[in-house]
Amino acid sequence: MKRQLNHRHPARRALALVCIALGIAGCILPIIPGLPFFVLGGRLLGPRDRHLRQAVVSGRRLLRRLRRSRSAHLRRAAIQLTPHWLTFTRLMLGGA
Repeated sequence: MKRQLNHRHPARRALALVCIALGIAGCILPIIPGLPFFVLGGRLLGPRDRHLRQAVVSGRRLLRRLRRSRSAHLRRAAIQLTPHWLTFTRLMLGGA
């Protein structure tokens, strides 16, 4: 039996998705800061949210793949982005 999504707090999940959408808009538009909305959305979803965990793991795998790239530019970018990704995911998931 598949585990259902968090039906106890559908308003909280909806608010989290709105915050993540605002975070994406903040990445595109220079007027809105995106990072606070991503952090707030991640905190509202919580560390046990399956989709949030999959996004974190996918980002980690992408950086790992880029660090093994043949292109020196991609390798250098991935090496520089890795500590920022770790900090960002700790902020979102509430880790120490």
